Amino acid sequence: MKIAVIGAGAMGSYIARDLAHNETGVQITVIDSDPRRASKLAASLGDGGHDFKACDALQSEALTAALSGTSVAINAAQYDVNTSVMQACLRAGNHYLDLGGMFHMTRRQLEWSEQFRTAGLTAILGMGAAPGITNVLASEACSLLDTVSRIEASFAASAPDAPTPPAFIPPYSIRTIMQEFCDESVQYIEGEHRVQKPLAGRKRITFPDPIGAVDCVYTLHSEPATLPDAFRAKGVSEVCWRLGLPPALENVINAFAAAGLGSTQALDVGGASIAPVDFLAACIERNAAQSQREEHEFTEYGCVRVEVSGARDSIPTLIAIDCMLAARGTPPDMAAVITGTPASLAAVMLARGEAANPGAHGPESVIPPALMLERLGKRGFVTTLTEVRRR
Repeated sequence: MKIAVIGAGAMGSYIARDLAHNETGVQITVIDSDPRRASKLAASLGDGGHDFKACDALQSEALTAALSGTSVAINAAQYDVNTSVMQACLRAGNHYLDLGGMFHMTRRQLEWSEQFRTAGLTAILGMGAAPGITNVLASEACSLLDTVSRIEASFAASAPDAPTPPAFIPPYSIRTIMQEFCDESVQYIEGEHRVQKPLAGRKRITFPDPIGAVDCVYTLHSEPATLPDAFRAKGVSEVCWRLGLPPALENVINAFAAAGLGSTQALDVGGASIAPVDFLAACIERNAAQSQREEHEFTEYGCVRVEVSGARDSIPTLIAIDCMLAARGTPPDMAAVITGTPASLAAVMLARGEAANPGAHGPESVIPPALMLERLGKRGFVTTLTEVRRR
């Protein structure tokens, strides 16, 4: 089986290596606009027929040719290329999955569902940690209930013994973080999508130790874009997503946002035109490249949590499922592992025919929950389920 990994950045690199080192019989084609980066990643995968192709993901026709010989494409590039990659997959006859496209992009991607269905192809929209594991946990919880009224998904992380870094380095794309904190979010409330102000919906959520209680807020995400339709027949009237960041990190991001550094509108500075968020990202990338981290090994914990309220046998019931990962390193690569592992597992399921639903869907409509959770368990993810019945 041959799988294409589009994007040789942090996420794409982890996914490619995970496939090469943990799956047998998988050949990988690395696709990136930078030939040096693509070739370096392909060479690091070892023997096994892996190769690379230089191609810009926005050049759909060229990407179609680059996908030749592969059956599944994992889109690990920035999400603004999602529809271009989907178009190339349709032309090439490939199944497709990505790491998420926020609410508005995901809704646009759903418009491609009929074309994928007609072609007999499956597109999974958002198969990382959140979205991704969140959707799978929601599917598992909803299957245990006769009716569903509310689905609440959230994520938090903690690194209790982490040293103070010499430079500010965010856990994932600063562009994504700034959009989450600066843009209005869309939540599904009382049976309809409603726009919420940035950082609205603050709620203290208790995650398993050692994360504990964390203040979480609404941010722009794709779970409310797909879960309402998937479980409409069970009566769901609310689907909300919240993110919990460590207070120190949230304070920094809020300061960036207050200074206008999340803006995508270009400014003229000294005769040059640049968007503040692009300048911020460039500064962070430079600092990360120049930063000399101490060789201090520590553990970071990340947890995806889904709470589903409903009823079984006419008894009000709450199902809460936590999926926890502990990553250790110098520093640990939490964001890549917790996001990339479910993506690589899902790609193999698509390639083997273990998961299929022609059309474009959220993971909850494609991925068998029991199979995904079993395989995540073999990779160190710990899933716990709590049920509360209120007679």
